Amino acid sequence: MTQPAATQTKTRSRFAALGAVLIASLLTPIQNACAADWSETNAQIYHGTGFRDPGNPENVSKTTVTLEHASGYAYGRNYFFVDSYWPSSGNAPRTNNFYGEYYHYLSLSKVTGKQMSFGPVKDVNVTAGVNAGAATDGAGTRVLLYGLTLDLDVPGFKFLSVDVLRYDDRSHFLGNPGNLSPTMQITPVWNVPFSLGSAQFAFTGFCDFIGSRGQGTSRQTLCQPQLRLDVGNFFGRKDAVYVGTEYQYWHNKFGMAGLNEHFANLWVGVKF
Repeated sequence: MTQPAATQTKTRSRFAALGAVLIASLLTPIQNACAADWSETNAQIYHGTGFRDPGNPENVSKTTVTLEHASGYAYGRNYFFVDSYWPSSGNAPRTNNFYGEYYHYLSLSKVTGKQMSFGPVKDVNVTAGVNAGAATDGAGTRVLLYGLTLDLDVPGFKFLSVDVLRYDDRSHFLGNPGNLSPTMQITPVWNVPFSLGSAQFAFTGFCDFIGSRGQGTSRQTLCQPQLRLDVGNFFGRKDAVYVGTEYQYWHNKFGMAGLNEHFANLWVGVKF
């Protein structure tokens, strides 16, 4: 059913406003990168055929374009990504989606000048972040998170950390007048490089374990392990161009009981 003109205008305004706020927040780490100790930015394109959308009984094919950035400075690090989803098949409505996350990690070791290491933990960070998304049909979400991140030193891992974060009680779905209940999110993030002959690979990814947030939501698990092949290495451009696959497993997507995804994406990434 076609939305009234006033509703469509309101939806577009909400979508544009949310995008403007998120983009403004993401400009901060880019500006900080001018004085960064290190900085890395990449663009990625994914394609998968097993996406599930609320109210749609069929799988949906989508192409995802991602911009990702990470940088470190004297007292911590920044990380953000922005996704744009473009459906190519499946039942209507085919809505384009915009989603991004930004996190800042403040290293307690760097701030205090004292080593916060113990056992496999090499540093403790105070972490704050925002997740925000919207779609052209008016759906969307805003999530505020804060807590601690443990950076771990484990043999074989280039990077391994675990976020222990609290969902702020002001987090909500767009269009829903009530706020979500606070809950916890635990997120391990990893990167394991390895080689087979002259081929350079990386096994990387994350898993989000998120509790129920009230209003009929269920506990959810989102895992996106990724296998990357450094194809640039074959042409004298090491760590510049990657291809690979990412497996997406999402149990109770968006906290909706029974809405599950499990499929492989094809993936290409270029570092700047």
